[in-house]
Amino acid sequence: MKLSIYVPLATFLAFFAVAERTDDSPSVCLNTCLNEAALVAGCTSQWDHTCTCPSKPFMDTLGTCLTDSCTDEDLTMAKKLHQERCNGGDNSDA
Repeated sequence: MKLSIYVPLATFLAFFAVAERTDDSPSVCLNTCLNEAALVAGCTSQWDHTCTCPSKPFMDTLGTCLTDSCTDEDLTMAKKLHQERCNGGDNSDA
């Protein structure tokens, strides 16, 4: 009888663990670093691309935060986001 309670509960929890984050969504750590870097660079937010994209302080702060706090996957995602946000999705090296 108790097993019949745990199986649906485990299924429910697994569903929300997967649904919470997709491969294309930044992690909490990456979002935190993006927001911190934008603040340090004097940008209104991480979405202020005219400010963040050319900003050396933004990139330096983001790199330090990612290296100190996040995973290699977050670093890879940060590079992907930079391409999408700053180069219009062009994946060629500029």
